[in-house]
Amino acid sequence: MAVKVRCPTCEKVLNAPDSARGKAVKCPECETKVKIPAGDSSSGAGSAGSRTTVRRSASNAVKNPAGSESTEFLAGLDLDKIVDTSEAMCPKCGADIPEGATECPKCGVDPNTGQLSSSARKRMSRKGPDPALFYSAAWKDSWAFLKENSTVAVRTGVYFTSMQILLGTLASLANWLSGMPPKIFLGVFMTAAALAFPGWAWWLTIETIRTTAGKKSNIRGIHIDTFRNIALGLKYILWLLIFPAWFPFVGFMAPVAMVHMAMPVTTKGWFSPLLLPAFFRNFLPAMYCWLIGFVTLLVPVGLVGGLVGIMLVCFGMEFLQVMTSTAWPNSLAKWGMYIGGLVIQLVYNFSWGFFLVYNARVVGLLAYYFQNSLDLTTFVTEKTYVRKEVKLDKFGNPIKSTEQKVKEVVIIVVVLAVVAVVGYFVYRRLTSATT
Repeated sequence: MAVKVRCPTCEKVLNAPDSARGKAVKCPECETKVKIPAGDSSSGAGSAGSRTTVRRSASNAVKNPAGSESTEFLAGLDLDKIVDTSEAMCPKCGADIPEGATECPKCGVDPNTGQLSSSARKRMSRKGPDPALFYSAAWKDSWAFLKENSTVAVRTGVYFTSMQILLGTLASLANWLSGMPPKIFLGVFMTAAALAFPGWAWWLTIETIRTTAGKKSNIRGIHIDTFRNIALGLKYILWLLIFPAWFPFVGFMAPVAMVHMAMPVTTKGWFSPLLLPAFFRNFLPAMYCWLIGFVTLLVPVGLVGGLVGIMLVCFGMEFLQVMTSTAWPNSLAKWGMYIGGLVIQLVYNFSWGFFLVYNARVVGLLAYYFQNSLDLTTFVTEKTYVRKEVKLDKFGNPIKSTEQKVKEVVIIVVVLAVVAVVGYFVYRRLTSATT
């Protein structure tokens, strides 16, 4: 079999035939004469299992002082005596293998056997990325994703702030009006506007999961649609009513459920009993998502808590006066409390936007790295529609079935009954008015 050696001058890996053992061959790259180690073709140095490499420092010894090549010197050079025991060369790809490594870091070949190691075979048989990389990528990749899509986080803060201004305006208007119908109308309007908050968080998470599963990292093109967010907010409320109704610990399954809700088939995302096998197989990464969510939640909570503490220190007495009576403090403290409350709300809204983008990426990475164990349905079988054949009479008109004829008769009878009832009540009204 071929013998792999590295040229000491240009470090090119040479594949010499087995018959060249003990001889010097010319490097095709730099024409340096390189001696092929001698030995048994089945077990000697240079075989598939050999870990022998040539020291690069020998590159200066392949030429004589005059600069001419010395075949005699190379022929007499015993390369087996200058073996680098701290670094071996892969018998397959020629990459350097660090000391103590059991496989080539580039191709996964075991240097002792010349074959793929068991761990390399396992990695190659696995479809998709290595799940072990999730635990480090969940922090680093999510941070890089947040920086790349920081404009989405800022837009989220602006959107939340604008919707809160709208809700505050509607609440003030409802409080000012006295009639019940306008209050009911404004109440429905306020409820619909409030649904936009969870609806946008839902849409942002779903789109981030789909982007991550598609090996992409750009969601800056995602746009805010208030009507869609209201519909998705209603969907979120419905999901909260259906999904947790089965088990008390169902909240821990939320990351896995959101991954399924981002797929074309969302059945398991709605019914937690169907999701149990996938959840228990991915229990640790799901809990890791919750851990990251808890740690990152400390940032907005800490910012808001710190600002509230500063505000209490500055306006403590005035705040207590407002809370315990209807009297307002002096105008300076009043405006200070107004501005402080506005700053706290803005900091909360924008920090919450960054929190959403970061943790949506974490859930997306869960879908990406554990796609083989989440039981995902990533495609829908295409339906084939067959045109229904309609029978025609001799005049070319469709022949109606008995069921169709009965439906037409029933519709006619119902319409006539409604017209008769309405006419009767109109007649009674007119006659009673004249008498």
